Amino acid sequence: MEQRAVIKFNVKLGKSASETFRSMQQVYGSQCLCRTVVFEWHKRFLEGRETLEDDKKSGRPILVRTPEMIKKVRDFVANDRNASLKMMEEALNISRETIRETIRIILHEDLGKTKVCAKFVPHTLRSDQI
Repeated sequence: MEQRAVIKFNVKLGKSASETFRSMQQVYGSQCLCRTVVFEWHKRFLEGRETLEDDKKSGRPILVRTPEMIKKVRDFVANDRNASLKMMEEALNISRETIRETIRIILHEDLGKTKVCAKFVPHTLRSDQI
C-alpha cells in the first residue's frame, strides 16, 4: 500500500513511470515492486483511479453459510426430506454458483445429515440380483 501511495504521489507530480520506478528502486531497494507492477499502477492512477486497494478478484464464490441460511435449510429439510439440491436452490433463492457447495456443507457439517444411497435400488430384487 505504501508503495502504491508513492506511485500515486509521483503521478500527481507529473513524473513518468520510468522516473517513478527508478526513484522507488533507490528508496526501497530489493523490497521495491517489480517494474511491471509499478507501470501498471502508474497507468491506473493516470486514468483517474483514486483507491490504493486491490480490485475485487474473481474466483471461488463466497459461501453464504450464515445462521439464517442454516435455519432455512433445516426448515426446508424438515418439511421435505426427499428434496434435491435443485429444489432447494429454487426455493431458497440463492445464486447458482454458491448453492450446491453451500447447501452440501450446511447439510453435512451443521445439520449432521449424510447421503444414504447414491444409486436407485428396486424394492423387490430378482433372483439374478441377489
